[in-house]
Amino acid sequence: MVRVKGWGLPSTRREGPPYFTKSQIVTVFDQVAILLELDGANPFRVRAYQNASRALGQMNRHLMDVIESNALTDIKGIGKGLSSLIADVVMTGEWGDIQSLYDRVPPGLVEMVGIPGLGPKRARILSKELDVSSIESLKSACENNLVASLQGFGEKSQQRYLEGIELFRRNQGRTRLDVGLRFGLALEKRISDISGVEKAQLAGSARRRRETIGDLDIVVATRPENRTSVIESILDLPGIADIKGHGESKISLILEQSVLDSSFPTGSIDNALNEAILDRSEDATIDAQV
Repeated sequence: MVRVKGWGLPSTRREGPPYFTKSQIVTVFDQVAILLELDGANPFRVRAYQNASRALGQMNRHLMDVIESNALTDIKGIGKGLSSLIADVVMTGEWGDIQSLYDRVPPGLVEMVGIPGLGPKRARILSKELDVSSIESLKSACENNLVASLQGFGEKSQQRYLEGIELFRRNQGRTRLDVGLRFGLALEKRISDISGVEKAQLAGSARRRRETIGDLDIVVATRPENRTSVIESILDLPGIADIKGHGESKISLILEQSVLDSSFPTGSIDNALNEAILDRSEDATIDAQV
């Protein structure tokens, strides 16, 4: 079963349609394409999810409007089968048999895809040929010169994987300060704009300007009579991939890239920071505590 940070079907925040947002579906479809490739699925099926994800991501219309007008199949890249699935997800909250795919793929293989230069196709080859199914077993295979002997890999790939593993471990669960600040300030601004919020302020390692950030902390001040409505508004903010939990005094969120929507003002941004953000995969996330 896949139990990797940022991976898995999201929880719905609504009691009626739309149960899930366009960005949530895009994230799931991106993950499904990778899981299918790791699972050895037909390449055409993999591409179907990739194309549908790309088409949804580029679509400017509201997804509910498209579904209600039965126009999903009019969008290039979305076939009849996936258009039906998208409609079910939005209107009923049901993901079909996708959960079984998440359950079937070993989490270690998913983590391996996070190693620079190691995509799902090569991860599957390593799994089949060397019984590699985790970052630890990949490291061992590289150190024993087993990867270099595989056709299509070689010593350079082997060394690159070892370096990638070291980089992955060093930054696992953490985000560069400048990138994390951009996410944190965007969330801080969104929360500050909620009616009933008297003040929202970035706290924790981001406020202390540590070199890397494990997760974001936002402190929110509101009057007791506004607490419930403020919590509901925070849970309904755009850019939330999933909700890990929430109570009367704390909300645990997973933020996705769309929190940095281009239409949302987050101030000036230099080229280096822009490249760092763009280098993050589209399904990269960061945890936030409010």
